[in-house]
Amino acid sequence: MEPTAPFKLDELRRDWIGGVSGEAFYRRVQDARVSLKETDGPVVINEGEPVAFAVKFFAAASISLPIVLVNPKWGAKEQSEFDTLMASDEPEPGSISIPTGGTTGGVKLAIHDWKSLSSGARAVQAFHGGGPVDACCVLPLHHVSGLMQLVRAFVSGGRIRFEASEIEGSCLSLVPTQLQRMMEDANSIQKLNRSKVIFVGGAGMPEVVAERARELKLPVVPVYGMTETAAMIAAVPNADFLAASGAGAVMLGDTQVSIEPCGSIRVRTSSLFKGYLGGERVDKAEGFRTGDAGWLDAHGRLHLQGRMDQLINTGGEKVDPAEVQDALIGIEGIAEARVLGEPDEEWGEIVVAHVRTGAEGAVLGESDILVSLKNKLSPFKVPKRIIFY
Repeated sequence: MEPTAPFKLDELRRDWIGGVSGEAFYRRVQDARVSLKETDGPVVINEGEPVAFAVKFFAAASISLPIVLVNPKWGAKEQSEFDTLMASDEPEPGSISIPTGGTTGGVKLAIHDWKSLSSGARAVQAFHGGGPVDACCVLPLHHVSGLMQLVRAFVSGGRIRFEASEIEGSCLSLVPTQLQRMMEDANSIQKLNRSKVIFVGGAGMPEVVAERARELKLPVVPVYGMTETAAMIAAVPNADFLAASGAGAVMLGDTQVSIEPCGSIRVRTSSLFKGYLGGERVDKAEGFRTGDAGWLDAHGRLHLQGRMDQLINTGGEKVDPAEVQDALIGIEGIAEARVLGEPDEEWGEIVVAHVRTGAEGAVLGESDILVSLKNKLSPFKVPKRIIFY
Protein backbone atom coordinates (compact mmCIF):
# COMPACT_ATOMS: atom_id res chain seq x y z
CA MET A 1 0.00 0.00 0.00
CA GLU A 2 1.35 3.42 -1.00
CA PRO A 3 2.05 5.71 1.98
CA THR A 4 -0.17 8.76 2.42
CA ALA A 5 1.45 11.93 1.07
CA PRO A 6 2.28 14.47 3.82
CA PHE A 7 0.78 17.20 1.63
CA LYS A 8 -1.92 17.50 -1.03
CA LEU A 9 -0.44 16.66 -4.42
CA ASP A 10 -3.03 18.74 -6.25
CA GLU A 11 -1.60 21.86 -4.61
CA LEU A 12 1.43 21.42 -6.87
CA ARG A 13 -0.77 22.22 -9.88
CA ARG A 14 -0.97 25.96 -9.23
CA ASP A 15 1.49 28.29 -10.96
CA TRP A 16 3.88 28.85 -8.10
CA ILE A 17 7.37 27.82 -9.13
CA GLY A 18 9.55 29.83 -11.49
CA GLY A 19 10.54 28.41 -14.85
CA VAL A 20 7.62 25.99 -15.28
CA SER A 21 3.81 26.06 -15.27
CA GLY A 22 2.02 24.46 -12.37
CA GLU A 23 0.46 21.80 -14.55
CA ALA A 24 3.80 20.90 -16.16
CA PHE A 25 5.49 20.77 -12.76
CA TYR A 26 2.72 18.50 -11.42
CA ARG A 27 3.12 16.11 -14.36
CA ARG A 28 6.89 15.97 -13.87
CA VAL A 29 6.41 15.17 -10.18
CA GLN A 30 3.93 12.42 -11.03
CA ASP A 31 6.35 10.92 -13.57
CA ALA A 32 9.16 11.06 -11.02
CA ARG A 33 6.94 9.35 -8.43
CA VAL A 34 6.47 6.40 -10.78
CA SER A 35 10.23 6.10 -11.32
CA LEU A 36 11.09 6.49 -7.65
CA LYS A 37 8.69 3.76 -6.54
CA GLU A 38 11.23 1.33 -7.95
CA THR A 39 14.01 2.90 -5.88
CA ASP A 40 15.76 0.69 -3.35
CA GLY A 41 17.24 2.94 -0.70
CA PRO A 42 17.36 6.70 -0.10
CA VAL A 43 16.81 9.28 -2.83
CA VAL A 44 20.03 11.28 -3.08
CA ILE A 45 19.38 14.70 -4.64
CA ASN A 46 22.45 16.14 -6.32
CA GLU A 47 20.71 18.65 -8.57
CA GLY A 48 21.95 22.17 -9.18
CA GLU A 49 19.02 23.20 -11.42
CA PRO A 50 16.20 24.44 -9.14
CA VAL A 51 13.16 22.99 -10.95
CA ALA A 52 14.79 19.55 -11.38
CA PHE A 53 15.67 19.65 -7.67
CA ALA A 54 12.10 20.57 -6.70
CA VAL A 55 10.59 17.82 -8.88
CA LYS A 56 12.72 15.13 -7.26
CA PHE A 57 12.23 16.56 -3.77
CA PHE A 58 8.42 16.71 -3.88
CA ALA A 59 8.16 13.37 -5.68
CA ALA A 60 10.23 11.57 -3.05
CA ALA A 61 8.59 13.38 -0.12
CA SER A 62 5.11 12.54 -1.42
CA ILE A 63 5.76 8.79 -1.13
CA SER A 64 7.77 9.07 2.12
CA LEU A 65 11.05 7.91 0.63
CA PRO A 66 14.12 8.97 2.63
CA ILE A 67 15.69 12.04 1.02
CA VAL A 68 19.36 12.96 1.30
CA LEU A 69 20.57 16.30 -0.07
CA VAL A 70 24.15 16.80 -1.19
CA ASN A 71 26.26 19.75 -2.26
CA PRO A 72 27.14 19.38 -5.96
CA LYS A 73 30.37 21.32 -5.32
CA TRP A 74 31.78 19.03 -2.66
CA GLY A 75 35.43 18.14 -3.06
CA ALA A 76 36.90 14.64 -2.77
CA LYS A 77 37.27 14.93 1.02
CA GLU A 78 33.65 15.94 1.62
CA GLN A 79 32.40 13.27 -0.76
CA SER A 80 34.42 10.66 1.12
CA GLU A 81 32.95 11.83 4.43
CA PHE A 82 29.46 11.68 2.92
CA ASP A 83 30.01 8.13 1.64
CA THR A 84 31.19 7.06 5.10
CA LEU A 85 28.07 8.54 6.72
CA MET A 86 25.77 6.84 4.25
CA ALA A 87 27.43 3.50 4.90
CA SER A 88 27.14 3.92 8.68
CA ASP A 89 23.39 4.49 8.95
CA GLU A 90 20.20 3.83 7.01
CA PRO A 91 17.93 6.88 6.60
CA GLU A 92 14.39 6.26 7.83
CA PRO A 93 11.34 6.45 5.54
CA GLY A 94 10.06 10.01 5.37
CA SER A 95 13.32 11.50 6.62
CA ILE A 96 14.93 14.50 4.91
CA SER A 97 18.67 14.72 5.62
CA ILE A 98 20.28 18.10 4.98
CA PRO A 99 24.05 18.73 4.87
CA THR A 100 25.56 20.97 7.51
CA GLY A 101 28.90 21.71 9.05
CA GLY A 102 27.28 21.10 12.42
CA THR A 103 29.52 22.01 15.34
CA THR A 104 32.56 20.08 14.13
CA GLY A 105 33.21 21.51 10.67
CA GLY A 106 33.13 18.16 8.83
CA VAL A 107 30.21 16.94 6.72
CA LYS A 108 27.13 16.14 8.79
CA LEU A 109 23.58 15.32 7.75
CA ALA A 110 20.86 16.80 9.95
CA ILE A 111 17.74 14.62 9.91
CA HIS A 112 14.41 16.38 9.41
CA ASP A 113 11.05 15.30 8.05
CA TRP A 114 8.16 17.07 6.35
CA LYS A 115 6.59 17.83 9.74
CA SER A 116 9.62 19.72 11.09
CA LEU A 117 10.21 21.59 7.82
CA SER A 118 6.58 22.61 7.39
CA SER A 119 6.46 23.68 11.05
CA GLY A 120 9.41 25.99 10.46
CA ALA A 121 7.77 27.31 7.30
CA ARG A 122 4.51 28.13 9.08
CA ALA A 123 6.39 29.92 11.87
CA VAL A 124 7.97 32.26 9.33
CA GLN A 125 4.61 32.68 7.58
CA ALA A 126 3.05 33.80 10.88
CA PHE A 127 5.90 36.26 11.49
CA HIS A 128 5.40 37.52 7.93
CA GLY A 129 1.75 38.34 8.62
CA GLY A 130 0.06 35.02 7.89
CA GLY A 131 -0.33 35.40 4.13
CA PRO A 132 1.55 33.85 1.21
CA VAL A 133 5.34 34.01 1.43
CA ASP A 134 6.66 34.83 -2.04
CA ALA A 135 10.37 34.18 -2.43
CA CYS A 136 13.15 35.15 -4.77
CA CYS A 137 15.69 32.43 -4.04
CA VAL A 138 19.34 33.17 -4.80
CA LEU A 139 20.70 30.48 -2.47
CA PRO A 140 21.36 26.82 -3.39
CA LEU A 141 18.47 24.48 -2.60
CA HIS A 142 20.70 21.86 -0.97
CA HIS A 143 21.36 24.46 1.73
CA VAL A 144 18.69 24.76 4.42
CA SER A 145 18.26 28.49 3.73
CA GLY A 146 17.48 27.75 0.09
CA LEU A 147 15.38 24.63 0.73
CA MET A 148 13.19 26.40 3.28
CA GLN A 149 12.31 29.12 0.78
CA LEU A 150 10.92 26.39 -1.45
CA VAL A 151 8.99 24.80 1.42
CA ARG A 152 7.67 28.17 2.69
CA ALA A 153 6.38 29.18 -0.73
CA PHE A 154 4.57 25.87 -1.15
CA VAL A 155 3.14 25.62 2.38
CA SER A 156 1.98 29.26 2.49
CA GLY A 157 0.43 29.34 -0.98
CA GLY A 158 3.15 31.68 -2.19
CA ARG A 159 5.42 31.72 -5.22
CA ILE A 160 9.14 31.15 -5.65
CA ARG A 161 11.38 32.52 -8.38
CA PHE A 162 15.05 31.82 -8.99
CA GLU A 163 16.14 34.89 -10.96
CA ALA A 164 17.65 37.83 -9.06
CA SER A 165 15.77 40.15 -11.43
CA GLU A 166 12.48 39.03 -9.83
CA ILE A 167 13.14 40.47 -6.38
CA GLU A 168 10.31 43.02 -6.47
CA GLY A 169 7.63 42.22 -3.91
CA SER A 170 9.37 39.03 -2.80
CA CYS A 171 11.15 37.82 0.30
CA LEU A 172 14.89 37.57 -0.18
CA SER A 173 17.26 35.51 1.99
CA LEU A 174 20.92 36.54 2.01
CA VAL A 175 24.08 36.04 4.02
CA PRO A 176 25.78 39.28 5.13
CA THR A 177 28.45 39.01 2.42
CA GLN A 178 25.79 38.96 -0.31
CA LEU A 179 23.99 41.95 1.22
CA GLN A 180 27.21 43.93 1.44
CA ARG A 181 28.09 43.29 -2.19
CA MET A 182 24.62 44.22 -3.40
CA MET A 183 24.73 47.48 -1.43
CA GLU A 184 27.85 48.47 -3.37
CA ASP A 185 25.88 48.61 -6.63
CA ALA A 186 23.27 51.29 -7.35
CA ASN A 187 21.09 49.01 -9.48
CA SER A 188 21.15 46.30 -6.83
CA ILE A 189 20.18 48.83 -4.15
CA GLN A 190 17.08 49.72 -6.17
CA LYS A 191 16.18 46.03 -6.39
CA LEU A 192 16.70 45.57 -2.64
CA ASN A 193 14.40 48.50 -1.91
CA ARG A 194 11.67 46.90 -4.02
CA SER A 195 11.80 43.62 -2.09
CA LYS A 196 9.21 42.91 0.58
CA VAL A 197 11.70 41.73 3.19
CA ILE A 198 15.38 40.79 3.25
CA PHE A 199 16.13 38.02 5.73
CA VAL A 200 19.82 38.14 6.64
CA GLY A 201 21.37 35.21 8.46
CA GLY A 202 23.93 32.44 8.22
CA ALA A 203 26.51 34.55 10.07
CA GLY A 204 26.64 37.61 12.29
CA MET A 205 26.09 40.86 10.41
CA PRO A 206 29.10 43.20 10.73
CA GLU A 207 28.01 46.54 12.13
CA VAL A 208 29.36 48.38 9.08
CA VAL A 209 26.97 46.34 6.92
CA ALA A 210 24.05 46.93 9.29
CA GLU A 211 24.69 50.68 9.38
CA ARG A 212 24.73 50.90 5.60
CA ALA A 213 21.46 48.97 5.42
CA ARG A 214 19.92 51.41 7.92
CA GLU A 215 21.14 54.39 5.90
CA LEU A 216 19.40 52.93 2.84
CA LYS A 217 16.29 52.09 4.92
CA LEU A 218 16.26 48.59 3.50
CA PRO A 219 13.63 46.07 4.70
CA VAL A 220 16.31 44.00 6.42
CA VAL A 221 15.30 41.45 9.06
CA PRO A 222 18.31 39.85 10.82
CA VAL A 223 17.51 36.23 11.64
CA TYR A 224 18.98 33.44 13.73
CA GLY A 225 18.74 29.78 12.92
CA MET A 226 20.65 26.81 11.55
CA THR A 227 20.22 23.61 9.60
CA GLU A 228 19.31 21.82 12.81
CA THR A 229 16.30 24.12 13.36
CA ALA A 230 15.05 24.19 9.73
CA ALA A 231 16.58 27.66 9.29
CA MET A 232 15.30 30.72 11.15
CA ILE A 233 13.77 30.45 14.62
CA ALA A 234 14.26 34.05 15.78
CA ALA A 235 14.17 37.38 13.96
CA VAL A 236 14.60 41.11 14.58
CA PRO A 237 11.58 42.98 13.12
CA ASN A 238 12.61 45.49 10.47
CA ALA A 239 11.26 48.48 12.40
CA ASP A 240 13.42 47.55 15.38
CA PHE A 241 16.46 46.94 13.18
CA LEU A 242 16.12 50.35 11.53
CA ALA A 243 15.58 52.14 14.84
CA ALA A 244 18.82 51.11 16.51
CA SER A 245 21.65 48.61 16.60
CA GLY A 246 21.55 45.90 19.23
CA ALA A 247 17.83 45.12 18.99
CA GLY A 248 16.99 41.62 20.20
CA ALA A 249 15.32 38.89 18.16
CA VAL A 250 11.79 37.64 18.82
CA MET A 251 11.14 33.90 18.79
CA LEU A 252 9.22 32.46 15.86
CA GLY A 253 6.38 29.95 16.19
CA ASP A 254 6.63 27.77 19.29
CA THR A 255 10.39 28.27 19.69
CA GLN A 256 11.68 28.42 23.25
CA VAL A 257 15.23 29.49 24.03
CA SER A 258 17.08 29.10 27.30
CA ILE A 259 20.60 30.13 28.23
CA GLU A 260 22.75 27.60 30.03
CA PRO A 261 25.05 28.65 32.91
CA CYS A 262 28.01 28.58 30.52
CA GLY A 263 26.22 31.03 28.23
CA SER A 264 25.32 28.54 25.48
CA ILE A 265 21.96 28.80 23.72
CA ARG A 266 19.60 25.83 24.01
CA VAL A 267 16.64 25.63 21.61
CA ARG A 268 13.33 23.80 21.84
CA THR A 269 11.06 24.03 18.81
CA SER A 270 8.80 21.82 16.69
CA SER A 271 11.09 22.52 13.73
CA LEU A 272 14.05 20.92 15.52
CA PHE A 273 15.88 18.09 13.76
CA LYS A 274 15.92 14.50 15.00
CA GLY A 275 19.69 14.18 15.16
CA TYR A 276 22.56 13.51 12.79
CA LEU A 277 22.75 10.58 10.39
CA GLY A 278 25.23 8.14 11.87
CA GLY A 279 25.07 9.92 15.23
CA GLU A 280 22.93 10.22 18.33
CA ARG A 281 19.32 11.32 18.09
CA VAL A 282 18.06 14.50 19.73
CA ASP A 283 15.43 14.53 22.47
CA LYS A 284 13.12 17.38 21.46
CA ALA A 285 11.93 17.77 25.05
CA GLU A 286 15.50 18.46 26.17
CA GLY A 287 16.20 20.64 23.17
CA PHE A 288 19.41 21.26 21.29
CA ARG A 289 22.52 22.99 22.56
CA THR A 290 23.55 25.10 19.58
CA GLY A 291 27.12 25.94 20.51
CA ASP A 292 26.30 29.65 20.10
CA ALA A 293 26.62 32.07 23.00
CA GLY A 294 23.88 34.56 23.81
CA TRP A 295 21.62 36.17 26.37
CA LEU A 296 17.95 37.06 26.82
CA ASP A 297 16.89 40.60 27.71
CA ALA A 298 14.04 41.59 30.04
CA HIS A 299 11.55 41.23 27.17
CA GLY A 300 12.68 37.71 26.36
CA ARG A 301 14.45 38.75 23.17
CA LEU A 302 17.57 36.93 22.07
CA HIS A 303 20.96 38.60 21.68
CA LEU A 304 23.83 36.70 20.09
CA GLN A 305 27.43 36.92 21.28
CA GLY A 306 29.22 34.51 18.92
CA ARG A 307 30.36 30.90 18.81
CA MET A 308 31.23 28.84 21.85
CA ASP A 309 33.65 26.74 19.81
CA GLN A 310 36.56 27.52 17.54
CA LEU A 311 35.01 27.16 14.12
CA ILE A 312 35.63 29.90 11.57
CA ASN A 313 32.36 31.35 10.25
CA THR A 314 33.13 32.83 6.83
CA GLY A 315 30.24 34.19 4.81
CA GLY A 316 27.81 31.90 6.63
CA GLU A 317 29.87 28.73 6.05
CA LYS A 318 31.56 26.91 8.95
CA VAL A 319 35.19 25.89 8.58
CA ASP A 320 37.11 23.60 10.93
CA PRO A 321 40.69 24.97 11.12
CA ALA A 322 42.03 21.47 11.84
CA GLU A 323 40.57 20.17 8.57
CA VAL A 324 42.31 22.86 6.52
CA GLN A 325 45.51 22.37 8.51
CA ASP A 326 45.49 18.64 7.75
CA ALA A 327 45.04 19.38 4.06
CA LEU A 328 48.00 21.77 4.16
CA ILE A 329 50.26 19.28 5.93
CA GLY A 330 49.39 16.78 3.24
CA ILE A 331 51.03 19.00 0.60
CA GLU A 332 54.58 17.94 -0.18
CA GLY A 333 56.97 20.66 0.92
CA ILE A 334 54.96 22.01 3.85
CA ALA A 335 56.54 21.22 7.20
CA GLU A 336 54.15 23.02 9.54
CA ALA A 337 50.79 24.78 9.25
CA ARG A 338 48.43 26.75 11.45
CA VAL A 339 44.98 27.95 10.38
CA LEU A 340 43.20 30.87 12.01
CA GLY A 341 40.11 32.98 11.50
CA GLU A 342 40.65 36.71 11.18
CA PRO A 343 37.91 39.37 11.38
CA ASP A 344 36.84 40.72 8.00
CA GLU A 345 34.22 43.35 7.17
CA GLU A 346 33.02 41.53 4.05
CA TRP A 347 33.05 37.89 5.16
CA GLY A 348 32.71 38.23 8.94
CA GLU A 349 35.83 36.10 9.22
CA ILE A 350 38.32 34.86 6.66
CA VAL A 351 40.45 31.71 6.71
CA VAL A 352 44.16 32.54 7.01
CA ALA A 353 46.92 29.92 6.82
CA HIS A 354 50.38 30.28 8.36
CA VAL A 355 52.77 27.79 6.78
CA ARG A 356 56.46 26.86 7.03
CA THR A 357 58.03 25.03 4.15
CA GLY A 358 60.81 22.47 4.54
CA ALA A 359 64.10 22.50 2.64
CA GLU A 360 62.55 20.48 -0.14
CA GLY A 361 59.75 23.02 -0.45
CA ALA A 362 61.81 26.15 -0.83
CA VAL A 363 60.24 26.92 -4.20
CA LEU A 364 56.66 26.21 -3.04
CA GLY A 365 54.61 29.36 -3.58
CA GLU A 366 51.16 30.57 -2.58
CA SER A 367 49.65 29.74 -5.97
CA ASP A 368 50.95 26.15 -5.74
CA ILE A 369 49.37 25.72 -2.32
CA LEU A 370 46.04 27.17 -3.40
CA VAL A 371 45.83 24.94 -6.48
CA SER A 372 46.45 21.89 -4.31
CA LEU A 373 43.85 22.92 -1.71
CA LYS A 374 41.19 23.66 -4.33
CA ASN A 375 41.46 20.04 -5.43
CA LYS A 376 40.86 18.83 -1.88
CA LEU A 377 38.45 21.26 -0.22
CA SER A 378 35.26 23.17 -0.92
CA PRO A 379 35.94 26.72 -2.16
CA PHE A 380 34.85 28.41 1.08
CA LYS A 381 37.43 26.40 3.07
CA VAL A 382 40.40 27.52 0.97
CA PRO A 383 42.38 30.24 2.80
CA LYS A 384 41.95 33.79 1.58
CA ARG A 385 45.51 34.54 2.68
CA ILE A 386 48.67 32.49 3.18
CA ILE A 387 51.49 33.75 5.38
CA PHE A 388 54.92 32.11 5.21
CA TYR A 389 57.13 31.98 8.30
